[in-house]
Amino acid sequence: MAEIKYYPLTPPQEMIGVMLKYSFFHKQVVQIPTSIVTTRVIDFDLMKKAINIEIERNDSMRLRFTKKKGKTLQYFIPEYKLTDIPVMEFKTKEEQESTLEADACKAVKFLKGETFRIILFKSYDGKYGIYSNISHFVMDAAAGFIFYADLFSVYDALEKGTEMPRPMGSYEKVIGKELAYINNAEKVKKDEDAYREFFLKDGEPIYNGAHGSAKLDALQQKNPDARQIGIFDPIHDKCLLQKLPVSAEDSKAILDYITEAGVSPECLVQLGMRLHIANINHRRMDSFFMSLCTRRRTLEEKHCGGSVTASLPWRIVMDEKWTFTEALAQLQDLQGWIFRHANYPFTAWRDLEAGLYNYSKTAGSTTMMFSWLPLEPDSLNGWDYEFTGYSMGRYCLPLYSYAMKASDGNSLKFAYLHRPNYISVENIEDMHNQTIKALNIGCKNPELTLGEIMDRL
Repeated sequence: MAEIKYYPLTPPQEMIGVMLKYSFFHKQVVQIPTSIVTTRVIDFDLMKKAINIEIERNDSMRLRFTKKKGKTLQYFIPEYKLTDIPVMEFKTKEEQESTLEADACKAVKFLKGETFRIILFKSYDGKYGIYSNISHFVMDAAAGFIFYADLFSVYDALEKGTEMPRPMGSYEKVIGKELAYINNAEKVKKDEDAYREFFLKDGEPIYNGAHGSAKLDALQQKNPDARQIGIFDPIHDKCLLQKLPVSAEDSKAILDYITEAGVSPECLVQLGMRLHIANINHRRMDSFFMSLCTRRRTLEEKHCGGSVTASLPWRIVMDEKWTFTEALAQLQDLQGWIFRHANYPFTAWRDLEAGLYNYSKTAGSTTMMFSWLPLEPDSLNGWDYEFTGYSMGRYCLPLYSYAMKASDGNSLKFAYLHRPNYISVENIEDMHNQTIKALNIGCKNPELTLGEIMDRL
């Protein structure tokens, strides 16, 4: 029997460990529950076979964790088969949602050999679905989509009797690259120096919340120099997931502009959010998002499971005199700079920022965690699909928002995971509506200044 090779957690996994640390009562905060529903008829017996082939192909699904001397370590098992995959048939939408949401809120016990759960189901409206709840230590959101796409490719090959799709990339190789970077003192120091300059060039950031300025204003009554609030609260971490629509008309205006102007949708959506945030925080143009970057660079990595995503400090101080076009250019320049230094660990840049500005472990000046999910209509091997994300019921930050194209490619979907004790449902609805309004104004009138756009909100 081959000797087991243990690896320490990689920097992206250490970031997930921080999330777990600040929700120590509620371990479900470090998992990703999602489902894909399709109009295609699925032979569930064949799909079960495809799932076990996928486990063979996708080494991240054979990743296991243990603790030795108080330290979390990971290793790969050579083989694993799921022998009992539940198959459910839902009669109503309410039954389907309540069943899957209940599983989403149940912790995946990654230290006890359980790293994912899968449910096959026939939807209440006659469609067919696959639900997965996967430990964030094992996969990030991008890896989840890669899992679905490769699984459907395997199913197609079984159904048609053709060759299996190209092999998956090796997450074990990625772990090796991650650890090699950490052990390269010269590269780490170079990124540290770049981040130090980045954090110092505009001075200490200031917290601008999606709920407005009231919390910081109250602190400044006692301490006029206060610029950040406590954002981590492991006790009061109940969360809600709001999924808010974007009309066909509004979606078309935004997506047309993305195509015609050749801009990053991630930058565009953020700009709309940042304009609203500034408008409700004394028009302060200093906004700081933590933006998630998948960091999959090579073709092999883009076809690989595992957690590779990094949380990047996307702070920008804008000027009301900038035009909408100029602001987008600035955001895209900053995006390029951040991506070049994306290997520098979240835990390192967070400690660096805290040291520079004497932050406590529970304080911060970031407005939200943000993701643009780059799904397209053909992302899942040509299958029609409807993607759904679920709330874990708990979250360690006040707000995580994500946006994406709907599966038709012609409309937009937004979702907001928020702690209502910090940010209310009304705050979220206001932010969503004003974001879309700002984007509509800017996309149709890109020569307007940011100040002129905020005047119209």
